[in-house]
This record gives sequence, C-alpha cells and structure tokens, in this order.
Amino acid sequence: MKKQHGYAFRSAAALAACATAAVAAGCSPPPSGGASSKGITVAETAAPSTLDPQGSALYADRFAWQLSYQCLMTTTPEGKVEPELATGYKRSPDGLTYTFDLRKNVKFHNGETLTSADVAYTFDRLKSSPDGIAKELFPTFDKAVASGDSTVVFHLKRPDAGFVSNMANPLVWGCAVINKKAATSDNMATGMVGTGPWKQASYRPNSELKLNRFDDYWGEKTKSGQLKVVYVPGASTQVNNLQAGAVDLIFTAASSGKALAGSDKLEVRNVPTDSTIFLQVNNLTKPLDNVKVRQALALALDRSALAEQAYSGGGARPSVYIPESNTWAPKPAEVPNSTPDLDRARQLLKEAGFPGGFSTSLMYISAYDPGTNDLMAAVQAQLAKVGIKIKLEPLEGGAWGDRLVKAKYALSWNAQSYYSNPYQYVAPAEGRQGPVPPELKKLLDDALRAVTPTAYEKALVAVQQWEAENVYPTVTLLATNLLVAHQKGLTGVDMPASQSRAFLTRVNRG
Repeated sequence: MKKQHGYAFRSAAALAACATAAVAAGCSPPPSGGASSKGITVAETAAPSTLDPQGSALYADRFAWQLSYQCLMTTTPEGKVEPELATGYKRSPDGLTYTFDLRKNVKFHNGETLTSADVAYTFDRLKSSPDGIAKELFPTFDKAVASGDSTVVFHLKRPDAGFVSNMANPLVWGCAVINKKAATSDNMATGMVGTGPWKQASYRPNSELKLNRFDDYWGEKTKSGQLKVVYVPGASTQVNNLQAGAVDLIFTAASSGKALAGSDKLEVRNVPTDSTIFLQVNNLTKPLDNVKVRQALALALDRSALAEQAYSGGGARPSVYIPESNTWAPKPAEVPNSTPDLDRARQLLKEAGFPGGFSTSLMYISAYDPGTNDLMAAVQAQLAKVGIKIKLEPLEGGAWGDRLVKAKYALSWNAQSYYSNPYQYVAPAEGRQGPVPPELKKLLDDALRAVTPTAYEKALVAVQQWEAENVYPTVTLLATNLLVAHQKGLTGVDMPASQSRAFLTRVNRG
C-alpha cells in the first residue's frame, strides 16, 4: 500500500503456479552444485534494527532476514510463484481457505524439523507484530491451523486474490517461517534460526553479520562457504573499501558510478528496481479536491526530465503505479495523465477556475537519498510552468511521517519499495485522504475477488487506470535503479528488481 518510505507478486501471473489445485512442480529439492569453501564479504549501508523477521517494517532490515529465513512459497525474478517450504497448496472454491502441504525433512538451523505447528505458530505470532505487518499484508487473515505434521490450513475472513503473492514474498517480509522453540527460548532480535541456506555464525550489532553454509539445508547449497556482511553507512567509504579489496561487493546509488567507472578490477551493473517515488495528493485540501486541478498537476510533470535532473547517470526511470517488472501492466505512455501536456494542463486549470494557477506546498524528507532534494526542486520548476507555485517544505523523517498520517499536508513526496502483491501498489492508505471513492472501492473489491491470475491482473489494471485518470491517491513519478559493484571474477551476481539478497547463495569467486 502507498504508505511507506524506505521500508513495497511482482506479477499476478505468479498465481498461475498454483491456482486452485495442488502444486506439484518444484516438490523435489534442486541438486547441489559445485561450491567453494572460500568466503565473500558484502557491504550494506544500514544495519538491521532487529534480526526478528516479525519485529520491524523497515525495508533495510529484510536484507539480513533473506539470508536465513524462508517462506512457504517464493517469487522468482521473473515473477512466478513457486513452492519453497511448501510443495504446493489448494484453494477452496469460495477463496476462504488455503491448504499448504509442507516439504518433508526440512531442518531449522537449531536441528529442529519443520512441522505444521511451526507454521501455525508463526502466523499467530505475526498478529502481534509491533509494526502491524499482518494487517498490512494479510488484512483478511483469520487463523492458521495445523492438520497433522505436514499440512497447514489458512482461513480467511473474506477472499483475497493476493494472499498467495504475499505468502511468496522474496524479501520474506511477513511470511518468514520461524521455529517455535527458538522463538520462545532464544533472543530473536540478535539470532536468526531459519531454514535457509545460510546459518548465522555471529553478529555484532551495527558492525557485522557472519554466516556459514548450512550443511543440512534441504535445497541447493551456497556456492561460497561463508558470507560476511559489514555495515558501512557512507557510500564513499563503501566505494573506497571495494577499490581497496576490503569488500567483494556493494550496493550503491547511481551517483557512485563515476567513481567506479574505468577500473580494471571491478564490474558495475545498473539494476532496475521496483522501488518507486511518488507524490501523495491530499484531495481533502483545496484546490486539490478538484479533479481537473489534480489532472493539470499530473500533466505538468515530465517524468523523463525529472529522472535526468535528479538521478542523472541512469539512477531512475519514469514509472507509474504498477512497476514495469509486472510485464502485464501498461507502460507509462499507456496510462492516463502520464505524458506531459502543458497546454492541456493550463486549459484544465482555467476550467477549474484557476486561470492564473494557484499556490500550495510540498513536504518531503530532506536528503532522503542522493536525488530527493534535486527531485523536489525539479518538480517545483516544472509545476511553475503552468502556474502551480510550490512552497517546498524539507522535514526530518519523524515530522514528515507524523504530518502524513494525520493528513496535514497538501502535496507530499513519498517512496515505497518492492511489494510481492501488486494490489499494494494501488491500494489507498487508510486515513490519509478521506473515504475511498465508491467507484474505486468497487474496482478494488473486484480485484480481491478475482479467482484466476488473468482476472486479477485485468482488475488491477482497471484500478490503476481509474486512479491515473482521477489522479488519486497519488502520482507515481519514478522507479529507481541501483548499482551493484563487485570484484572481477565473482560469478552469480544477478540481483532481481525486488533487491532480494537471496541471490548471494549463487555468488562465488569463480
């Protein structure tokens, strides 16, 4: 849902893997490949606030969780839902129950065998997440019931066509299966006990996390024997460490590209991500309550120019509500009010009673990333061309968030990361802009009741087109890119648009 900053089903076609019958594909673990005992060192910018996969909604925290935890299903980089800890599932005709069969002989890192009791406990515990993860990702979830040792039945209060997508989040957000014994006896904030290919060896908060290959892992073993994650807040320091050979791989903004270019020891890849930047439009304030005013605002914005001015060097690209990695979604040029038209914008303002334009304000988190401040200045300049005069309000994160949730703003910058369920890219955030318009509410409900992947995709496209036509509740501007830089000779470096670090299992020194 459009409610987070920096904390975001890649394809509804993902549901096709297991529509209404049991999924058998992928039931057998993949064969183990050749692996090296050598370790790799990766730098991350933000240290996790907790290693408990149910303890935080912060996006950066998930990068550690993905190394040790897994879900019943997962989503591939191509957007396909596939079995992971489950071998498949069945959906009831009324869409109110999902029955998952667990993979046999899966071990947790503490030696415990995965059972349906662990899964049922996981989702019961999730209801108490301090950040309301269950409410956001599983709003229709009622209960999970263990049926024998290897079957779990999920009961929903009402149909939710995106349920399996959220159960397959490659970031393991909200769906990470935890061990009941570990959760009730260990400190999960500092120790991970999952089923994944990496087993935690040690952890120094805000400093480093060390993991070893988990020899009892049910699937393909990691290519490297050890993984060390070091936490280095400064982008320039990360670049220096990479150039000096102190780390093997970093994730950094496109602005670091020039510093890394030309090295005969490094390789740099520009990875398109599903993280998007948008404007929250408060239609409860005047004159933004007028649809023609909102349409004029959207038509005055040139997304390509914004990307170049704020994130030069390939740091961003134009985007709309549903990111382009969902291959079934319309491209930006096919979405209403997404192609700049200054003459039409001026005409709409005139029809709305503002022939000379109007003044309003735009709040944002100052210096949120290397491009935020420049982006806000570019938005201000573009809107001025049609007479919309913007007062920029740079704020600290806490003050910005407080005003956002209390709807004390006219326009607001916002950003969101990857969502495995595309419904969440178009679902309005509750409490920010008044009641959801009846027409939109019906379209959203139609999407949730969809029974096939194709119907779900079609319904979500209809939602997006309505929101873009009415410029409600947001105007999506850009999707950001990320540089993945590494020492030459490393193989398997292929990060997906979700930014899941699970690909590190395949990284090796070659």
